[in-house]
Amino acid sequence: MTLDRDGVIIILKNVPAEICDNCGEYYLSDETTRVILEVAEQAMAKGIDLEVRQYAAC
Repeated sequence: MTLDRDGVIIILKNVPAEICDNCGEYYLSDETTRVILEVAEQAMAKGIDLEVRQYAAC
């Protein structure tokens, strides 16, 4: 999953998601979304421009 937020690009690998069998659209749980947004906030606070990491629930 790639997240581009306020000029910070974060690539998270192995993000758990539900995938629609019909259209291929993916859906994230509330908890997964919370973790992703927390990772983005941490990266922005550190001044990181690009970060690649494995998904890990905080």
